[in-house]
Amino acid sequence: MPKKSIEKVLKKHSKKLMAIKGVEGTGQGLSDGEPCITVFVSRMTDDIEEEIPDHLEGYPVRIEVTGGFHAQPK
Repeated sequence: MPKKSIEKVLKKHSKKLMAIKGVEGTGQGLSDGEPCITVFVSRMTDDIEEEIPDHLEGYPVRIEVTGGFHAQPK
């Protein structure tokens, strides 16, 4: 069982995850009904699979391919 809250773990690791080429965002999600860290990527690459860990401080990490994110005009 993780010792830190998922919010603290996500805050601690988001900057490093966001520095990986192709990562569009990070967030909290569910994996099999349990809290997980979700990493949104524009496309799956070998580098992304190698650089993003399976778990962070006890929480599973799920990669979701979303394409690029773009701000919507007002």
